[in-house]
Amino acid sequence: MRMEEALEKDVAGEYNTFRIYLLMLRIRRGSVRDIARALDLSSPWLAKHHLEKLVGFGLLSTNEVGEYEVIPKRFGVLKLFSLIGKWTVPHTFFLAIIFLVMTLGFLPRIADEPLFTLAFIASVIGLAFTLHLTLRMYRLLLPK
Repeated sequence: MRMEEALEKDVAGEYNTFRIYLLMLRIRRGSVRDIARALDLSSPWLAKHHLEKLVGFGLLSTNEVGEYEVIPKRFGVLKLFSLIGKWTVPHTFFLAIIFLVMTLGFLPRIADEPLFTLAFIASVIGLAFTLHLTLRMYRLLLPK
């Protein structure tokens, strides 16, 4: 099995493993107890099991004091997101910004010409659609 397939099956397809990786993308570094507490896991041993699995896939490393540090990688659903610092941002968010700028740019000109009114309406529809998609993308990352 290729590494990409293994990541999608054994990390993105495993609820707790994926939740732990998403948390580590946000906090960057943490101990077994930090992770268990943050995700309200039943025991630190459960957190350690998933953390060690992530280490095995090269998604985490351990430092000299026993903390785990994230190694950011995009796989599975994470391919649809950009990792910017501690933020995991859906690609559709950038499209929403473009449509917002277009909408604001056409707004003062809609009284000048009917063509600007049409362009304004199209940009508002594009903005609404990309915001809807962006919210749906964020829901993919939220715990169920």
